[in-house]
Amino acid sequence: MNIRYIKILSAIIVIVSSLILSGCMTFGGGAAKAVKPDGPQPSQEKVFFVTDRAPVSGRGYFGSERADLSFGVANVAIPPGHLMGRHEEPSLLKFEWSPDEHKHIKLKSVSTLTQDEFTQRLIDAVEASPGGKVMIFVHGYNVDFPESARVLAQFAKDLKFRGPVILFSWPSRGSLTGYSVDSTNAEWASSHFLKLLNAMLDRIPAQDIYLIAHSMGNRIVGNAITALASDRPAGDLAKIRELIMIAPDIDADVFRNNMAPRLARTGIHITLYASSNDRALMASKAFNGYPRAGDAGDGLVIVDGVETIDASSISSGLLGHSYFAEDRRVMEDIFSLLQTGQRADNRFGLGRAEKDGKRYWIFRQ
Repeated sequence: MNIRYIKILSAIIVIVSSLILSGCMTFGGGAAKAVKPDGPQPSQEKVFFVTDRAPVSGRGYFGSERADLSFGVANVAIPPGHLMGRHEEPSLLKFEWSPDEHKHIKLKSVSTLTQDEFTQRLIDAVEASPGGKVMIFVHGYNVDFPESARVLAQFAKDLKFRGPVILFSWPSRGSLTGYSVDSTNAEWASSHFLKLLNAMLDRIPAQDIYLIAHSMGNRIVGNAITALASDRPAGDLAKIRELIMIAPDIDADVFRNNMAPRLARTGIHITLYASSNDRALMASKAFNGYPRAGDAGDGLVIVDGVETIDASSISSGLLGHSYFAEDRRVMEDIFSLLQTGQRADNRFGLGRAEKDGKRYWIFRQ
């Protein structure tokens, strides 16, 4: 039985027990009519998306099978009481069965566009934004399309990012048991992400492009960037200001010896967040047989051209894997990085540390 089912079963037991003990278990009767609360209303975040997931009917919008690229815009509601670093979602323990946009982050709508329509809408958004900034986000393993849109919307809101944000959503199975298929699909999706990057450089008048990848999504971004660097003149990559690699699920030795040196030669500023409390990466290490680049502790990856930040002191979530969206300190550090461009030595929330004579950074307590 996997962790998700155990969590759901435990929540159901707690709910049923509390109802019995309180004498509140009733049958029949009409459902309570939803009443729109007064006061502050949800804010709306626009997420441009490019996906190689196959479309499906119903509320899922895009599923877990492979397909040609689709383009569009998703609208996500952020609740008025949202806190930075908090990913509000329904809780069975609170008798919440579906998202309420006044309390939870909710995917409201998805509109598909032709590639030309998408490009023109994105050009208009870049030209209307101050500084011509664009953020591109690639999610990781065990994430479905709606969740990836919600996570990026929260990310953009928390970072107060003043420019369009683009989600690249690849065909993750969206299940804990889908790791091996996700790993194969991440490899398959790299060429599609490379097409997106080439289009961004050739057709979109962005001045600054920020790439952010989580977990297995780092394989897609890393492979695409190294291919891009081989295919294009060095000056073409100057628009890519930052590459932020969060909990990268990449073989640590492959990253140290192959990917990181090639990425460093591009001149792109690279930041890597790692944690020794990331249980998803512990499972990945057990599955693959070797440490991951997002591990900390004795295996912390410290290489030239990459600023490594040990986030082990951050506590978040059941698996400790999505700390970037669940802890204010991480969000504040990324906010400072994107807003000021300051390197790790100059960001207030970080302290300097050393291992084997090599520098890395930790979060201040």
